[in-house]
Amino acid sequence: MKTIVQLKIVNMKKLFLFLFIAAGIIVMACNKTTTLPAYTPSIAFTVASKMSHAKDTVSSKGDTLWMTASGTINDTSGKYAISANLKTADSVNRTPYAILNIKKIPVTFTNAAPDASGMYKWSATMALPFPAVATKTKLYTTATFAFGQFGSAQMGNTASTDSKYTYAK
Repeated sequence: MKTIVQLKIVNMKKLFLFLFIAAGIIVMACNKTTTLPAYTPSIAFTVASKMSHAKDTVSSKGDTLWMTASGTINDTSGKYAISANLKTADSVNRTPYAILNIKKIPVTFTNAAPDASGMYKWSATMALPFPAVATKTKLYTTATFAFGQFGSAQMGNTASTDSKYTYAK
């Protein structure tokens, strides 16, 4: 007949064996080698690398640069906003003269139905006012665009256009 001490020792051994097996199962279940695929946003967005502006010379007394950008997006619901960050600076030392952040640019869709790749073409004309500058100043203007859910802190991919040079007369 087993004594009470021997029964307690047997029960403790069973408990330790159970805990050891449970810990092994937990370790095996928490395998950290699983690699998830990269996140791909559901909205495809591009901006054409070429941006146009209305005129090559502007008044040195203060003027407005009118820029037109275009691109493609596969969402026309308005759930996603296209934002723009416009900047004009001195072309030599890059001293900024005007910076404008537009949270939601008014876009015009140029095709009613998507093209062969499922994309809608968009264009937008934006105004960037700037103060008086010295005459014969060469202005360097850039634009960066992004899309994201309107009011959300999560932005999608960003796209930049080429830089435009304008002279102040």
